Amino acid sequence: MHLPLEDAGALRAALSSVRCVLLAAGPYQQTGPLMRAACIDAGCSYLDINGELDDFSRALACDAAARTAGIAVIPGAGFGVVFAECLAAQVARRLPGATWLRLSLATQTDGRSRGATLSAAVAMAAGGRDIHQGVLRTRAIASPTWRAPSADRLGMRFAAAPRAELAAVQRSTGVPDIVAGVPMSRVTAVLVRLTGPWLGKFLARDGDRRSTRPGPAAVSDDATVAALRSRVWAEAGDATGGRAAAVLETGEGYRAAAAAAVRALELQWHEPRIGALTPVQAFGAEFALLVPGTHIQEL
Repeated sequence: MHLPLEDAGALRAALSSVRCVLLAAGPYQQTGPLMRAACIDAGCSYLDINGELDDFSRALACDAAARTAGIAVIPGAGFGVVFAECLAAQVARRLPGATWLRLSLATQTDGRSRGATLSAAVAMAAGGRDIHQGVLRTRAIASPTWRAPSADRLGMRFAAAPRAELAAVQRSTGVPDIVAGVPMSRVTAVLVRLTGPWLGKFLARDGDRRSTRPGPAAVSDDATVAALRSRVWAEAGDATGGRAAAVLETGEGYRAAAAAAVRALELQWHEPRIGALTPVQAFGAEFALLVPGTHIQEL
């Protein structure tokens, strides 16, 4: 069945006999509001694999409408919100008085989808973000930079990025200062700070033209995909100098996202949640460990 999101009436009619839907098509600033509105009108729970900060926040703002409709709105039920938020929740649990928390996300994927490219373009054009004193604020993109905790033998450097994990982790942990970042050298970070909006526009045009994910004739073999490992580091500190850190490792990013999303749908189907919830609020801090090949190591 093919239904344009713009046809609200047809979309509501199609969803009226469905208990829950997973939106896997971005960019979510375009697709998310239309699908959520239709789901709320039809009484159908909504999940997505959204990593766009602004639309993720808009989804969480639907709590009253979702509760009135008796449905769940659960954005980010895929990589990396699920994995980063679950890891952050476990680290924050080890350090209850944490005043800051930092996430470093290194995702390995078998290519890159058009939707992911367009979502990255949206983020770069909007500029940098972090959580400061419990409030989402705008700041220079790709600033600051840092190295992951000592278990990272490669010495990988990260730079701050405006990711949906910020909103998810702040809501589920209450830690007042949070930053999230992606792999980036200092030199690249400087270039991104200088050219972020321009790069965002370029990525948007490039993403509109093509996808870099392998086509059917160029799908990577199983051994190549199995060798891809995605990692998230979380570290937190408190006012007394106390610290806690851990690393989560899972498989190739798109497959890990798909496994997490399917598991989220199953859990929602068997035990319906109600309201606008982050993945940790909906399914708990251990949820990421339900994805095969995922493990967490304390540092």
